[in-house]
Amino acid sequence: MYKFTIFFIVLITTIFSVFGQQKELTLSESILGSRSELAPSKLSGLQWIPETDTYCMIEGNKLVSSSASSNKLTEILSLDSLNKLDGLEKELTKFPNITWLNKNEFYFRKGNNYYKYNLQNKNLQSFSFDKKAMNNDLNKSTLNLAYTVDNNLFIKGINGNVDQLSNETNKEIVFGQAVHRFEFGITKGTFWSPKGNKLAFYRKDETMVTDYPLLNMNARPAEIKNIKYPMAGMKSHHVTLGVYDLKNKRTIYLKIGEPKDQYLTSVTWSPDEKSVFIGVLNRDQNHLKMNQYNAETGVLVKTLFEEKDAEYVEPEQGLIFVPDHEDQFLWFSSRDNYKQLYLYNTKGKLIKKVSEGNWDITSFAGFDNENNIYFQAATNDALERQIFRTTLKGKQEKITKSNGTHTVSLNQSGLLIDTFSNIDTPKKITIIDQKSKVKKELSKAIDPLKAYAYSKPELIKLKNKEGFVLNARMIKPSNFDKNKKYPVVVYVYGGSHAQMVRDSWLGSAPMWMYYLAEKGYIIFTLDNRGSHNRSSEFEQATHRNLGDIEMEDQLVGVDYLKSQSFVDVDKMAIHGWSFGGFMTTSMMLRQPGIFKVGVAGGPVIDWSYYEIMYGERYMDSPQQNPEGYKKSDVSNYVENLKGELLIIHGQIDDVVVPQHSMKLLKSSVDKGVQIDFFTYPGYPHNIRGKDRVHLMQKVIDYIEENI
Repeated sequence: MYKFTIFFIVLITTIFSVFGQQKELTLSESILGSRSELAPSKLSGLQWIPETDTYCMIEGNKLVSSSASSNKLTEILSLDSLNKLDGLEKELTKFPNITWLNKNEFYFRKGNNYYKYNLQNKNLQSFSFDKKAMNNDLNKSTLNLAYTVDNNLFIKGINGNVDQLSNETNKEIVFGQAVHRFEFGITKGTFWSPKGNKLAFYRKDETMVTDYPLLNMNARPAEIKNIKYPMAGMKSHHVTLGVYDLKNKRTIYLKIGEPKDQYLTSVTWSPDEKSVFIGVLNRDQNHLKMNQYNAETGVLVKTLFEEKDAEYVEPEQGLIFVPDHEDQFLWFSSRDNYKQLYLYNTKGKLIKKVSEGNWDITSFAGFDNENNIYFQAATNDALERQIFRTTLKGKQEKITKSNGTHTVSLNQSGLLIDTFSNIDTPKKITIIDQKSKVKKELSKAIDPLKAYAYSKPELIKLKNKEGFVLNARMIKPSNFDKNKKYPVVVYVYGGSHAQMVRDSWLGSAPMWMYYLAEKGYIIFTLDNRGSHNRSSEFEQATHRNLGDIEMEDQLVGVDYLKSQSFVDVDKMAIHGWSFGGFMTTSMMLRQPGIFKVGVAGGPVIDWSYYEIMYGERYMDSPQQNPEGYKKSDVSNYVENLKGELLIIHGQIDDVVVPQHSMKLLKSSVDKGVQIDFFTYPGYPHNIRGKDRVHLMQKVIDYIEENI
């Protein structure tokens, strides 16, 4: 009886221990599991089938379909059936991600092969490409493939014939690849015409750009690897645009003219394939010309319109032609402070501004079959992402209702697959119609962290002295006690093209922040002026003086923290990467004494060492703005350091080159100031994969040791 009682007590204690106590999140789980087992569940391959009201997804190694009006899943194709088809080079272990060509055909890629499957005749057609091929660009109409090998450009037809568009032996002249260091929304270097009869492509001449040496430490002895890195104020590469006609095997180059160091952006074909439109932007980035060129002769047809700005113009999208209206297109512009959509005709006449709001449009979702326009906008001071519909006449409606972040996929009928989250909702996927009615719920994810101890983030709105709302996020320990005092880690980015704080799952915070909060820290982040999706006025406030306005706004966050009774103001740390590394070193050296410890990763130290396209947009050139460059050079303030500062840099960083950190370290030696330094051998700008666990452990250990 006594033994039974002891056993019963132990059993009950174990049950309460297992089911009543939440697990502690590990650093490894928070980094490696944040996109897998600890991510909200998703529907794999969810997408509309073209020209239909049917959607499909991959479920249990089967491609299945359904509709908003049905609760039944219909099998389209199973992995077993796919593997039995003739033509597969190697058996598939899981159902591949597919891209629909039309309602009856889709394709997928595996290894060095593309495969097209026809639902009607159940035929699988395969076509292979060069094993060295890079920058693959498959035309969905013809299935011809444009690709590069080294610095040259090729097209392989579905019939197996290969056209070589360039035969350049000089490695400093590059065809068919992204140019201008991926700025201006440029992600590739080839542009198929609508029917696939022609291919436009970039040609980049880098012969005038200085070499920048990076060190390959894996060789014995170490070897120099030179990259082309055009620093602010120095010579930039020259770009032209070629057009290849697949029928007559002829290439012409557009006659764009001088100066050669301008930017060619927003490349768009006309629907009839007779013209190519290019946004030609001057090197100062304050004057854009939208030009039309004849695709047969390369001559300039006309300039449709121009945009000028005292700070900068930043085209990131091409023209969006209206279906069945070949003479009308939409254009994204921030000319009226907020990024909105404008309707033009091909004569260059502005017809109408078709969207309106005190918010930036963040993405274009498409047209329905009545040519209604759908888009996503950054509402509620950019904390949210909501979906709107407008007509070509500018009659606008808000479609989504729930506060938070909505991303949608549109079909021809105006039905939308809406993927939604906010700080209380991990992920919810529904089908809604254009009147905001929910037609069907597809999934609702449970909290993937429900078994772990963590607290939901708090979203905070602060105001700076100019009256701008600044969004901030605070993460507290799950066992937070308002009567205690906690050390604080401020995570900062602060630069353009990024927004850290949003009303989405986890408040858009990386999961390691929740791990660190459970170790007894308050984690705080604020989006200052200069960050993205908040109007030109908000983003351009930092122009020519990077660091000044950003620090001013970050100090609003610091003052807020100091006003909280639970914050230990003597134990505050700051950490950031890239622009956030610049901000971290700036705060430690230009606002000394606030933070006891700082960890700066891949930091910009001197903007004259940064590349032309980004650097000159926000700072102009060093020749035009010597005082701005001098003031923002963090190495000029190293003697001000109060506290401990660790600099971390990837040893072959080709974005923020290691010379930045070396300049700061040299200044610290010259002035007798102790700064800590750590490098990741063989790593570029970001430390990813399993080694990111090592990185964040390094960051956290340094903070804990010094705070």
